[in-house]
Amino acid sequence: MLPKTSRAGFRTRSGPRHPTDWRVSAVLFLFTGLAESLAFGHFQAFTPLYLRSIGVPASSVTAWTGVLGVLGSAVGLPLLPLWGALAERFGRKAVILRSAVVEVVLIALTARAHSPYTLAVARILSGLVFGNTGVMMALQAEVTPQRRLSMAIAWASSGPAIGVAAGPLLGGLVASALGLRAMFYLDAALSALSALLLLAFLHEAPRPRSTSTLGSLARQSLRDVLQLPAVRGLFIVYLLFALGATVGGPFMAIWIRSVALHGVPALLQGPPAYMVGLVLTLGGAAMVVGTPVLGWLGDRLGARRALLVGLMGNGVFLALQAVPSLTAFAFSSVLQGFFRGGIMPNLMALLARAAPEDRRAAVMNLSLLPQQVSWFAGPALGTALATGFGLQGMLFCGGGIALLAVPLLLAGRARRAGRVAPSA
Repeated sequence: MLPKTSRAGFRTRSGPRHPTDWRVSAVLFLFTGLAESLAFGHFQAFTPLYLRSIGVPASSVTAWTGVLGVLGSAVGLPLLPLWGALAERFGRKAVILRSAVVEVVLIALTARAHSPYTLAVARILSGLVFGNTGVMMALQAEVTPQRRLSMAIAWASSGPAIGVAAGPLLGGLVASALGLRAMFYLDAALSALSALLLLAFLHEAPRPRSTSTLGSLARQSLRDVLQLPAVRGLFIVYLLFALGATVGGPFMAIWIRSVALHGVPALLQGPPAYMVGLVLTLGGAAMVVGTPVLGWLGDRLGARRALLVGLMGNGVFLALQAVPSLTAFAFSSVLQGFFRGGIMPNLMALLARAAPEDRRAAVMNLSLLPQQVSWFAGPALGTALATGFGLQGMLFCGGGIALLAVPLLLAGRARRAGRVAPSA
């Protein structure tokens, strides 16, 4: 039976309206994701330049970039099951708000850094930020009518897409005019505003709280991921997609600078921070468009079909970013961003339907596990691939890894069809 929906559009379980309209929660989560993605996007795009600005020798920048990319995940990965268990036991709002508050602290620390060791401390703290996306999407799924689930999750999760689009360009402009430190201070202020909005406008409906211990809740969510075939398959698909993207992510600024003079008129050349921001913004802008478009497609044709389209386009055009031309890179980045935008909303919609309702937040919170693993393994793998095959070979391998998710999703679909097919 589908849950009841009030005239205002609030999804309810037994009739009374939910204290937060699903449209309000979608906007709040959009802004929260935007603030977070701006900050972490600036970390990824401008870390090599920031390291140089605080006196790190050019010969050490690549190594420090890889190390800083790994530290947050090394802390956040073991803690990931804890946040979902806390959400089921004590409430989802507190877990979401915790992330925004810690984010303010670590970004401010980054802005004040004068050595790579201070940056390392800030990145370690970033491990305490993770674990909010799945909880937000579980809460969004709880308050949203089923027929609008893919689109609602698309809007709620479009903050990162907007951040990817606007972040590099805005960051490049701010860094060029005021400096990289000012850029990070502005990121901290935006995260503080996000925390205040969540505190004021996000409300939870009364719901039975689990009486199980945190340890048992965390273990049960891990068992759900390992033992439920639909959930397990989606997690592996997500891992391959995320790993393909993060292999080259920390090194994009270096690659863009190395190809910036190929086929670009001199009049369009600018300071390094501006060029990096401008090029990365093109793909992010396409992602902003692709997120609602493929979210809408998921509600019309099915989330699985829309996810398949997104995975195929993302992998192909991720690999084509290895072409050594800034024009070709920008073209591939636009198309890759469009298809990438449809992956998360449709994957999360499928996961929300596959997860047990009484453990949905805990299971969906673990959806960050593949991303966490990729943040840990991606920079290390990228460093190894760049050392062995160069930056171009590394980017091509990243696209190949992402494309491996396509046959895996098709295989899962075929297995389900085989189970329900009538016998001869």
